[in-house]
Amino acid sequence: MGLQLPGELVSVLGMLGYDWPTSDEEQLFKLGQLWLSFGQQLQETASAADTSAAQVWEQNQGMAVSAFQTWWKGEENALDTLQQGVTGATLVGAGLIVCAVIVLALKIQIIVQLVILAIQIAQAIATAVATFGASLLEIPIFKMITSLILDQLIGMAIEAVLNG
Repeated sequence: MGLQLPGELVSVLGMLGYDWPTSDEEQLFKLGQLWLSFGQQLQETASAADTSAAQVWEQNQGMAVSAFQTWWKGEENALDTLQQGVTGATLVGAGLIVCAVIVLALKIQIIVQLVILAIQIAQAIATAVATFGASLLEIPIFKMITSLILDQLIGMAIEAVLNG
């Protein structure tokens, strides 16, 4: 389970009309690591396959062996396909890890903004007596500003995921 919103801030987030991001950055990170590990295993498999294929034409002769060697070294061969798989797995793994970092950064920034809002609301309430209630008029403004900031943070996170 990823970073969770502290209980004290749940009502503050709800008051703004937002939901806590449900993305689990820990699972994204683990999945990214699995893809990177798969890429490494695929690389090892490709190397072993290439070594085994080379042994075939080094230790054998004949038309079938020559045909196999031509196929193995030809265009769109098995080794190239495996290498493309290594590249793909590595890119997917790295992409998932980047997404995990973006989700974590978004969650941290949301918590920071909610803490700031909670402090601002507490200060407005604390100074209400001294200001004859005028400080309470700041609360809706603080909420609007925080809402705008959260919209920007969410937009930046979405843009970072979509545009790299």
